[in-house]
Amino acid sequence: MEQESKYNKIIEASLVLFADRGFDATTIPMIAKKANVGAGTIYRYFDSKEALVNVLFQDSVRRFTEKVKKGYPWHQSVRSQFHHIFRCLYEFSQENIHALYFLEINKTSHYLTETSREVLNELLDFVYLFFEKGKEANMIHPLPSHILTAIVFGAFVHIQKLVKAKEIEDPSGLMEEIEERSWHAVKRHN
Repeated sequence: MEQESKYNKIIEASLVLFADRGFDATTIPMIAKKANVGAGTIYRYFDSKEALVNVLFQDSVRRFTEKVKKGYPWHQSVRSQFHHIFRCLYEFSQENIHALYFLEINKTSHYLTETSREVLNELLDFVYLFFEKGKEANMIHPLPSHILTAIVFGAFVHIQKLVKAKEIEDPSGLMEEIEERSWHAVKRHN
């Protein structure tokens, strides 16, 4: 039980530090201090800082992918599908705002493993498919899907950073309008 507790402390401390400081500015001694464990304890669970960040990255991306795929309205309108994706993004950020950091990591980041890139590609393939089908239905602007994804996810992550910095107190009342503005940014205007 104590081992599980130390592991969980390491995971939580790492999530916070990577989200706040980024990968390169976070060190194993910082994580150890925040987790209240020795640096050697971290190395019992993880071979390196890279191994640790890849575990966190894969877990975060998989959890979001599972959330978005669960109950996805495949046979409903493009707008309903967008609503589902956006709502899942908001709920995921509320469940663990630090895990949201991992959704904005570039897949070419030097520390990501091939497995991490595959996990991210599964999520991106799902989101890109949504945009491609929306473009085929003439509902989504014909920009490339990776740009449309950046418009929606990038703006959302930045808003959550403002929440974290306490520049926005409670985003829940704004989410409907933020979703509508995000939809407006990617939908096709005839």
